Amino acid sequence: MQFKPVPYTTLLFGPQYSFLLRQTDRFEAGGLSEEDQDDFSNDNIRKNIFGLSAGIDININRFVLGGRVAWDLQNNHGDGTSDTPRYKNVWGQITGGFRF
Repeated sequence: MQFKPVPYTTLLFGPQYSFLLRQTDRFEAGGLSEEDQDDFSNDNIRKNIFGLSAGIDININRFVLGGRVAWDLQNNHGDGTSDTPRYKNVWGQITGGFRF
């Protein structure tokens, strides 16, 4: 959904759907044993998550400057039996561009 409260400014807000295509676990800490690492290799992780995103675009002549933030509404664990750390993703994005 877009909302343009003043000229040159656009506010954005809406749902977001994420689907996990690939997972890579990389361990560099020397304190983790192989057993600890195996705990992270768990199939009980939610592959699809719904979230919300919000942002702002500022358009001045042909230049665009924007920012976005999004966050998951659900934890990553599947049915709650996972020992894998439960978390919610949060990300940010800054965009700069030139329109032709």
